[in-house]
Amino acid sequence: MTDDNLRKARQEDKERQLVVSVRFPEGLLQRVHAFAAVKESTANAVIREAVEDHIRRVVRTPEFQEASQAHVQRAQAAVAALSEDEDTAVA
Repeated sequence: MTDDNLRKARQEDKERQLVVSVRFPEGLLQRVHAFAAVKESTANAVIREAVEDHIRRVVRTPEFQEASQAHVQRAQAAVAALSEDEDTAVA
């Protein structure tokens, strides 16, 4: 990959990322920075990887699957209620 292509790829990666603000207890943030330093990484990379790993692990659990199905049912009920309100208003 040429230097120009590498610069373009890096810029595209930055454009696809969003910035968010997250509050951490001071001690936890110190641990994140210490971990990142040992791994020769950045706090941002450590946090991103931790979130990705957590989500990947949790979505496979029966508890999450159950919660996911309950969420879908609640959403479907809310949409159905919207339709009912519309039917009542039209009549």
